[in-house]
Amino acid sequence: MTQLAKERSDLCLLSGDIGNRMFDRYKEVAPTRFFNCGIAEANMMSMAAGMGLAGLRPVVYTITPFITTRCLEQIRVGLAYHQSPVVIIGTGSGLSYAELGPTHHSLEDLAILRTLPGLNVVAPADSAELEAQLKEALNESHPTYMRIGKKGEPLLHKDVSNLGIGKANLLRDGKDLMVIGIGPIIGEALHAAELLSQEGLFVCRSCYSWRCKAS
Repeated sequence: MTQLAKERSDLCLLSGDIGNRMFDRYKEVAPTRFFNCGIAEANMMSMAAGMGLAGLRPVVYTITPFITTRCLEQIRVGLAYHQSPVVIIGTGSGLSYAELGPTHHSLEDLAILRTLPGLNVVAPADSAELEAQLKEALNESHPTYMRIGKKGEPLLHKDVSNLGIGKANLLRDGKDLMVIGIGPIIGEALHAAELLSQEGLFVCRSCYSWRCKAS
């Protein structure tokens, strides 16, 4: 985000009162294009929708359930219906915030947001795929929801030439069966494939980032 802010004067970052120290370098580069919107995610999403329709490229960022199910109506009406080119980033997806309890768990977001016409839904497996998909999403004319892990996920992609939205990548060769998946959970699947290989079952592992934008 910091590098992209140097390259693009239209890029804005909105945070739901999270990760503020993490964005210190970004704020040094673009101090007038960072907005801490507080614990008011629905308002933040409506702000971003208006900014997108005014010609800016907003990225909104906070914990996954608070940026999806808490403000579903604003995503449905403000972003998807008006095709405002906002990038929604939900961090700590799945059970990443396990110790904080069910309020911070996000198991339904993919199923819910995939029903909205005109909204891309992506789930990068690691930081390399995230970077490629973010750059692509910022050049799209429609909104995108990006579901990411918490932090510290392993780097899974050695070849970054084919990364992007709607592209599949083979992460491991095999001959007995294939496992297809998306998102940070792929790291666990690769570990399982390694355990199976020790028992003589060789698993082919494919990471697929699908494009589910309804026509």
